[in-house]
Order: sequence, then structure tokens, then C-alpha cells
Amino acid sequence: MKMLIGGLYTDASNGETFNVVNPATGEVVDTVPQGTLEDLDRAIELAVSGQKEWNAVPLHERIRILERYCCLIEKNVEEIAEVMCEEGGKPIEQCRTEVYANAAIFRIYNAAAYTFYGKTLPYNGEPRSQGDVAFTIHEPLGVFANIVPFNYPCELAAHKLAPMLVTGNSVVLMPSSKTPRSAIMIVKLLYDAGVPVNAVCCLTGRGSVIGAAAAKDERVAAVSFTGSTEVGISLAESCAKSLRPVSLELGGNDPLIIFDDADYEKALDETIAGRIGNAGQTCCASKRFLVQRGIFDRFAKDLVDRLEKVVVGDPHDPRTEMGPCIREADAIEVERQIALTVEQGGTLLTGGHRNGAFIEPTVIVTPRDADIAKDTECFGPVWPLIPFDDLEDALSIANQTRYGLSSGVITSDMATAMKVANGIQAGACIIGGTGNYRLAHQPFGGYKYSGVGREGAVITLEEMTQQKMISFKGILN
Repeated sequence: MKMLIGGLYTDASNGETFNVVNPATGEVVDTVPQGTLEDLDRAIELAVSGQKEWNAVPLHERIRILERYCCLIEKNVEEIAEVMCEEGGKPIEQCRTEVYANAAIFRIYNAAAYTFYGKTLPYNGEPRSQGDVAFTIHEPLGVFANIVPFNYPCELAAHKLAPMLVTGNSVVLMPSSKTPRSAIMIVKLLYDAGVPVNAVCCLTGRGSVIGAAAAKDERVAAVSFTGSTEVGISLAESCAKSLRPVSLELGGNDPLIIFDDADYEKALDETIAGRIGNAGQTCCASKRFLVQRGIFDRFAKDLVDRLEKVVVGDPHDPRTEMGPCIREADAIEVERQIALTVEQGGTLLTGGHRNGAFIEPTVIVTPRDADIAKDTECFGPVWPLIPFDDLEDALSIANQTRYGLSSGVITSDMATAMKVANGIQAGACIIGGTGNYRLAHQPFGGYKYSGVGREGAVITLEEMTQQKMISFKGILN
């Protein structure tokens, strides 16, 4: 595949490409252009003019075009899901679900746009405003540089496209170099639906080159990024120099807290479901499992028994429950983190072995002072089990990390659950389940080093626009 700029499939200006690798087999499945700074300059230049053209389209027509896109996505579910499965290693049914989620997210933002009202300021609210009629409207920010990670290339692309486009912004979409092809397909369908070709493009290449440069380019009005905390900080520093906004959804080391009185089978189900999807490579997946001592030993044994039955293998096989990590290098890093946790006093109960990019489901009884129990975000199928004594102890362990994206608590005592929800330092707390939970309406984002801003239909349209106040001075005097 080739990147899409100005409605055309385009090679890099210098002709360079990079390989897209199937992580399950290690085979090269495609080559994609390695976008250059020259390509980025052209993409931004077109996006500046394209934004004006797109914003001139009335809102109801923009919504009609984006609904047409949703229909096209749903007609192409299998084709897109197959590409996602091949380049990302995610089990095929999870890929299909993600493609349908893309369309659902667009529709939810379309609906939100219809009720994205301005406000009328209080009439005669002050002596100096007597007789004035003042109100606000929302205007697009301009050109967005949107950087999408590898783990949910279709769903997160929707969160990076739908709110920006429906409010009249233009978008330079930059997918991960590990999973670029589904993003190219999405942008092509936007063209087919009627979005002006200069209002959106898909630029492929190294994020460290084109993403970093986009954040420094003052023609870019704002940056939306999902990825590592370190990169997010760098992008924010670049934008801060010219006071341009950033939306950052970053790392997490989310706790799931399970009390003695929890529904035991539900707790086991949630513990597995909250981590196994996408081989544990999910920002808001539970990554630390805090289990009260009264059930800890039994829970650990039953979790091991269940995980040893999980089907790991070919992502295209519908029987497969878990595929590989995104690359062998990433799996090697997870393997290193497992070994370090054992060195730091952890007890390996099952798993821990690597085969290429595949990591076995791994359970480790983990000391609370181990790196993985604090600030190390393990992006793989690892279940660190940490015992705790009481509510205060659980919150102490849960909050000892620099992250605060999501969380979960399972208990039959709703007073305890609410005390956890109030005390946890995270952007969400799911009572009765894992923190691996995201709704399109939800204001998704985190505390501390987990990011800046929120994504979700209840708030994102505000963040994608700026307010302007208009006043008819003295019109009713």
C-alpha cells in the first residue's frame, strides 16, 4: 500500500519504504512509504486549504457524508479486519469487533454534533450589559496532527478522526509504522464517502521523524496523540512553545482490586478478560491484580489453571484466544520484565516463556515494591498478583504508581466499592469489573502521567473547537 495525500496514493518523496511484518509469522506482508519531512510539509499545506473547504460544508451535510462513510466501513469489515489481523496479530474476531466500533464511534460523534450548542449569556446580567444580547458559537481549531498507536489502529483512528472532522477541522493522520495499512484503507473510504481529499490524509513513516516535526509546525493547530508517556511529553513541549493545545492519552499501570467477598467466578472471568485481549497490549488493560489475602492462594491457583487452557496461536484461526505481541522485540522486552520481576522477589507460577513474538500467559506473585508493581507498564500477557490486607492497604498499593488511567474493583460491599472509586487516582473506576473498559461517550483519559485531556463524545467536541462570543451591544435598549 501507499500513503494517501491529496486523494492520491503516494510514494515517499525520496522513494524509501519500510516493511510491514506479520508478528505471528515474522513474514513481510507489505512495504509502505517512509514519509519524509517534505511529504509532511505538503500534507500540512494541503490540509490548511482543505480545512477551509471542509468547514464551509454545512454541518448537516458533513454529518451525512460521515454517515455514508460508516456504511462503507460496515460493507468492508472483512477486508479491513483481515489486514488488521495480518499486520497486528490480533485475533480475527477481535479485529472484526474493532472495525464495527469504528463506525459506531463516528455515529456517536455525529449525534453529539447535533446537540453541540452554543450558549446565550445572561440577559441584563450586569449593568454594563443592559440591552445587550450575547451568545457563543464553536469554531474549528484548524489542522490536527493525529498520531495513532499500533494496538487499536481502527478504533483509535475513529477517536482521532470523527470529532475533528464533524466539527470542521482537517486531519493529518499518522498511523503507527507497525500497523499502517488499515489507516490507509479508512482514509480511502472517507474520500469515497465525500470528504474533500485535502481535508484528511494518511501519512506513513517514523513517528520520531514526521510526528515530532508535525508538533513543531505552527500550521498545525493541535496535536492528538495516543502512545507512550515519554513521547507525549516531548510533543507537549513542542506545542507549548507556541501555545497550541495537545490531547494526550498515554501510559497506564492500572489496578484491579479484588476483595475477599467478591463474586469469585466473576472476579476470575474479569481478571482474564481484562488482560488477555490483544495479548495484553491495551492502554487501559488491568496490569496489576491486587487480591485480598483471604482468597489469594486459591485465586492464584485457579487463575493459573484457567490461563493454561487459553488457546494461543494463529490469529486468523477463529479458535485462537490470544495472539502474539506486536513484534519479537516487544516480546523480548516483556520477557525481560518477567525475569526482572522474578529477580526482585516475584514467584513465577506459570508461563514466562517466549517463542518469537509470542509470550505465554504468565502469572507472577509480585512483591509490592517490584518495578512492575509501580511504574513499569508491562505491555504483554502478564498477570502480576499482589496480595493486600485491607481497603487502606489496597489503595496504598494501587496509587503508588506515576500512572492513573483506569482501574477496577470487585466486591459485594458497595460502600467498599465507592470508597475505592473515591480514593483511586485514575480517570475511571469500574465497579464490578476490570478497568479495561471504554465507551465512546466516556470522557476517557487519565491522571498524573497517563495524559492530558479527555476523549469521548461528552467532552471531545469542546476540545476540538474554540469558543467565540458574539454580542449585539445595546440592541434591546
